Amino acid sequence: MTLARTFIFGFPLLVAVVAWWSAAGAMRNHAHGKDGIVVMLPQTPPVLNPFLPATEVERQITDLVHAPLLRVDEKGTLQPELADLWRWSQDVTCWFEDEAAAKRAQELLQAQIGETNRWAEWHLNAVQVRANTLLLSFGEAATTEVRHALDATAEMRPQPVAFWRVERATPLRADWDRFMSASPQARQIQRTWFDGANACEFVVTGPAQRVLDDLRAALNAGTAQACVLTLLGEAGALVEPVLDLDIRPGQVWHDGSLVTAEDARATLEFLRTCDWPLTVHEVLRQIQQMESQNDGGRLHVTFRKRHGPTLAALADLPILPAAWVRAHPHATEADFVQAAPPGAGSHRIVARDARSLILEPVEAGRGAPRFLFSFAASPLMTQIGTSTHTVDVIWPAAAADRVPQEQLRVTPPRQRLVVLWNTRAPIISNTRFRQALAMAVDPGALIEALPGRLGRADASLFAPNLWYSTHARRLPHDLEKARQILFEEGWPQDVEGVARSVDRSFRFTLLVPEGDELHQRAAEMLVAQWRKLGAVVTLDHVPDAGTLAGRLRERRFDAVLVDQRFEVSWDQSPWWHSAQDRPGGTNFCGITDPQIDLQLQALAAEFDPANVPERVRGLEARLLPLHPMLPLFTTHDEAAFVAPAPPSPPAVSASAWTLRTLAVPARSAAAAPVIDLKLRSPE
Repeated sequence: MTLARTFIFGFPLLVAVVAWWSAAGAMRNHAHGKDGIVVMLPQTPPVLNPFLPATEVERQITDLVHAPLLRVDEKGTLQPELADLWRWSQDVTCWFEDEAAAKRAQELLQAQIGETNRWAEWHLNAVQVRANTLLLSFGEAATTEVRHALDATAEMRPQPVAFWRVERATPLRADWDRFMSASPQARQIQRTWFDGANACEFVVTGPAQRVLDDLRAALNAGTAQACVLTLLGEAGALVEPVLDLDIRPGQVWHDGSLVTAEDARATLEFLRTCDWPLTVHEVLRQIQQMESQNDGGRLHVTFRKRHGPTLAALADLPILPAAWVRAHPHATEADFVQAAPPGAGSHRIVARDARSLILEPVEAGRGAPRFLFSFAASPLMTQIGTSTHTVDVIWPAAAADRVPQEQLRVTPPRQRLVVLWNTRAPIISNTRFRQALAMAVDPGALIEALPGRLGRADASLFAPNLWYSTHARRLPHDLEKARQILFEEGWPQDVEGVARSVDRSFRFTLLVPEGDELHQRAAEMLVAQWRKLGAVVTLDHVPDAGTLAGRLRERRFDAVLVDQRFEVSWDQSPWWHSAQDRPGGTNFCGITDPQIDLQLQALAAEFDPANVPERVRGLEARLLPLHPMLPLFTTHDEAAFVAPAPPSPPAVSASAWTLRTLAVPARSAAAAPVIDLKLRSPE
């Protein structure tokens, strides 16, 4: 009995003693390194894959270790990081019957210099002849003067350029490679781009019938199902945007090796071929060719088509050493844990085990602190660390007890919860009904009642805190005005408070993903708020992401509650362009408007970030009055400082705190120069 009592009462005491001893040790270590910041987290140790962070804190840790080519800073503007200069240009390629015709076309263009120097007017920098090919290099990607240069060579009859797509039910890469190496007609195929295993697009010059017949025969040989060839378009020349990124000289990886353009090329090529769910995949798929130039000082990237937001898509995308990428062509979680790649960020990993991670500043003496991250912290350890002040930050703040408001810091929003409307569904197809449903929602009540740190979302299509953010105002909560809209549309409420027309009641279904408490409770509150308007809403739960994606693609919903991840890219064509209003398309709401299409195309083709805000305002002025979606609130992480939280730098609000705020204190508003990243030619 005595032994049992000793075990029952002694074991918790032993745990407490061990915890106290551990906390005392942490206190001693903390006292010896006063420049260090101790962060306690209940989560398990992160993988630290810089491209697939599982949590916000993991994303911020990798942001300290790994540097991108360009960064979106705390003011929401594009700033240099590994690359210190970027510029867009444009290559235009023409093919002629023979080399003599190509040289004559070059002479015709050289004759345009003369007294007026047409080349300067056309932004034409150089003209080169390679066999029967004429390559024109323009200093701007969006120049409208290309046609003048092509008109000057028209008398030499450049060969037509045709764009084709081939698809087959089975993989075609091996058969394609055999055709390209064996067929004498293959020399007419000038560019090839594979879209997955079973499809590719290619560029053919000159009379194309013979090469198409031979290609069809080669791809159909030995297969039960014939390939499908589709003509995508024709032109007189091949126009390809070019992005040059100059690597900042003297930068080194944490292992001491020099950062070069080859590292960036290898990283982008690695990401192009991996099957990870990356938002940058669509941009990487448009790359035609990449090469390292100027002894590794410049990354030269040629794209298949004009796409202005490419630069923004590369912002905050970490770059890894080419040697590590080549050694891990099919990198897994184990590779990032057991053989973590060296980074080029402000901090390096100096120690890592199953419970902790230590980051040390690369440049000593700059005021940047060390970080000690302690993982899998129990509530007892968190309580002891708080009471003994051996911990500086507890993340998430919910793991700490009774933290004063002034000691909390909220991270920037990475996504928001929205309701997407199917504008083709009965009832929902009425724009004024969507307006009334938006006005019947009280976002303040949602934020107050739902768990987690939530923030007010604006009505903009785009992420907040970017240089082109409009912060468009959402419709105010006004239940009486919302009811009045339904009444004016001929839908008064009956004795049960349900809005009715002559032949039906105001009913629709809200699609909700299962397994998420926030989604479920938000949906239930929306149903209750819309019931006050007179709408009877039924919840339709979907079991998994695959089922939800299928329902969206097939547009089998009235309304759906989804998380919208914020992106830096300003291209919204996938979500709102009428070309995506088709089975399998991504225009889930079914918006079709010719003017919106033109605005989306102009925005996607805008290369100069300075021109983006005006184009965004024009798009939103046309699209937002259609009420295609209802933003509800943004979601945030929240960290708690055990001691009073340090003041945020002038450029950072208390609602946009990150580890970088602490890690790079030198970048204050007074010390950091303002870097103007306007489109420009090299000086």
